[in-house]
Amino acid sequence: MLNAKENWLEAINFGKPDYVPMGNENIWYSILFDNSIKKENWTDLWGIDWKVEMKGTSPFPKGNPLSDIRNLDNYHFPSASELIINMDSLNKSKTIDRSTKVISGNFTYLLFERAWALMGMESFFEAIYEYPEELRFILHKIAEFTKDGFDRLIECGVESISFSEDLGSQRALMISPKHFEEFFIPEYQYIFETAIKENVMINFHSCGCIDEIAGMIADLGVTELNPIQARANNLRKVKNDTFGKMALSGAIDSQMLIIGTPEEVKEETQRVIEILKPGGGYVCAPDQLMPDMKEENLKALWDTAKALGRY
Repeated sequence: MLNAKENWLEAINFGKPDYVPMGNENIWYSILFDNSIKKENWTDLWGIDWKVEMKGTSPFPKGNPLSDIRNLDNYHFPSASELIINMDSLNKSKTIDRSTKVISGNFTYLLFERAWALMGMESFFEAIYEYPEELRFILHKIAEFTKDGFDRLIECGVESISFSEDLGSQRALMISPKHFEEFFIPEYQYIFETAIKENVMINFHSCGCIDEIAGMIADLGVTELNPIQARANNLRKVKNDTFGKMALSGAIDSQMLIIGTPEEVKEETQRVIEILKPGGGYVCAPDQLMPDMKEENLKALWDTAKALGRY
């Protein structure tokens, strides 16, 4: 019988899992950078000011140091050498049983999120049309920083790298598939180069509607895409476009977990499993981690996934 990590690996690699892995299984251990994200008001290495707008939530970028792209020549890009590895997490990782835990490096903001936080959303989208060459330069500088950060995590012995890269709203992509392919795909290929070469798994987080580009993300060599928001994506399309290439994690409607009934959660979990389970490549989990999910609804989710998830 496979343990939880072994079963997860079989599932995400489209092998022969015993059951659909579940997001409540304790198989993760993370190595962190101390100065890449904080849950407080602060200014990061890029000069971006982050502000907490609601207690208990992550801060939001409110100060954009490159809001006027015409000041590009005067902007100083940081180096990934300035990132500080959390030594407690690194040292503890050396004592972790790797037969049962996945050692993951967490990088937070990747490329799109970093670019618009640096520039401001409006300035970023304006640059696509008005300053495309300058934007390509900015994106590549961010990609250099990110790749170097990835490489540092790989040197620490991680098996997987996770990051955030929210590309969609509730109803559509925030950038067209054409511009995504033109501006972002080459930089992702560059960022992921060492990870793919060293067989380090890539865990790509993007909220929102991304079903139009899920296939492009899979073709980059990404291992797993999360959280596949149920109300924002066509699950069948995402499954068809990524099957056999990239695993999917999430897809259980978090809104229903907050306001629904256990019976509704059971029906929704059954619906999602019927779509995403066949052939492997699915990890059952909520499509967002929210503080107000009802305990009885989470129990209904995990009980249903356990009952229906056997292969």
